[in-house]
Amino acid sequence: MDKREYLIKTFSRTKRKDYENYILTAVWHKLDTMNLKPVSQQYVKRPEGKYALMDLYFPDIHIGIEVDEAYHKNNQESDLLRMDDIISAVSETDADDFLILRIDASKPIDVIHHRIDEVVQMIENRMRKVDLKWLTYDEELKALKKKDSLSVYDVTTFSLIKDIANTIFGRNMKGCQISCFKIREHTWLWCPQLSIMKNGEKTSAAGGWINSLAEDWSYIDETHIDPEKMERRKEKAVTEAENKYQRAVFAKFRNHLGMNRYRFVGVFQITGVSPDHPDYVRYIRVSENIKIT
Repeated sequence: MDKREYLIKTFSRTKRKDYENYILTAVWHKLDTMNLKPVSQQYVKRPEGKYALMDLYFPDIHIGIEVDEAYHKNNQESDLLRMDDIISAVSETDADDFLILRIDASKPIDVIHHRIDEVVQMIENRMRKVDLKWLTYDEELKALKKKDSLSVYDVTTFSLIKDIANTIFGRNMKGCQISCFKIREHTWLWCPQLSIMKNGEKTSAAGGWINSLAEDWSYIDETHIDPEKMERRKEKAVTEAENKYQRAVFAKFRNHLGMNRYRFVGVFQITGVSPDHPDYVRYIRVSENIKIT
């Protein structure tokens, strides 16, 4: 996807919200740059553990914009988040300079325009302090290969499992349709599609497996809708625990444009049966970083 296509898809997400669309496109056009990547409808995790929606976010400079409308003010905190939103969320505590700028859409138009100018000025001031370049996906992967490790706090996401294997683990794979396989000695690459809630119940998202990630990413509970398959899984879990196998987990989710992506959520190790449910096995997170080969 080139920049033009990306921008069209990004800002089209606000086309049914008249005030929001007017304000956000005004901000973007006043910035007049193709080096700063915008992300629409980005969730942010607040220090107190709550989530809020930023209407526009600039990850390279840690600035988000919230357009305050009646709906946002009254319902935003009570909205039920999808697992996709939790996985793709950014955290305020990950950056010392994290800044959220608000624009009140209920004000008179001249007041709104004045606030837009203020917001643009603050964004431009921070842009001048950073060497900005809007990288393509391939350029992002090349830059990542030069790093020593990948952290759960990095916002880098992957389009394909083979891209994870090649970029992080030094493989040369042409393709991959397997979501879990051995990638290093005692380490497996696991790309689970997380369970979804349907009618108040956790349901399988793929192949009958139900994989539940804790909201703070500290553990994963796994089961299968087929009891016989789950019993065999428990037997294998004993061997896995004894050998201290680890799983580098890249959770599958849909991003703000509805595209499937994978994000690193940590290195996990199985501990046995989940203390919360006898039909589940539990993996606990043992590291927030994975070494890049």
